[in-house]
Amino acid sequence: MEDRPLTEVPNPAPDPVPPPPSSLLLGAYRTCEALPVVGGLFTRGRREAQAVLSLIVAAVLDDLDLTAIVRDRLHADAIEAVIARIDLIGLANEVIDGVDLPAIIRESTSSVTAEVMTDVRTQGERADDAVSGFVDRVLGRGQGLRDRTR
Repeated sequence: MEDRPLTEVPNPAPDPVPPPPSSLLLGAYRTCEALPVVGGLFTRGRREAQAVLSLIVAAVLDDLDLTAIVRDRLHADAIEAVIARIDLIGLANEVIDGVDLPAIIRESTSSVTAEVMTDVRTQGERADDAVSGFVDRVLGRGQGLRDRTR
């Protein structure tokens, strides 16, 4: 980061009303941010420190194996006690209530139903043709008559 003369310091947009300070040091820093000449430097410094700290925290969290930490530091009995306090039936009911099961069944079976109906209609037409052909032969009708009526 390069040092700039005070005349080149951009005037950042004012922060919304800051929360009440949780310590005397934080209160003093917020007061310095409100100063007319150097307040922008303090604000920019706070924002840059927050950005750097966010990157550091993200890098540390990426390197941590949280599963191993939980496994090493928590006993199985403690984990079982926590799981025992969870209302699994209530949780399952909540999940099921959130899922529109009839719509899922309708959507998944609609294509199967359409295919089955097409097959049934086709088989019905074939059966109709077979019965019609049998009746025509019994009654002595020729093939030519059937073709002309259609």
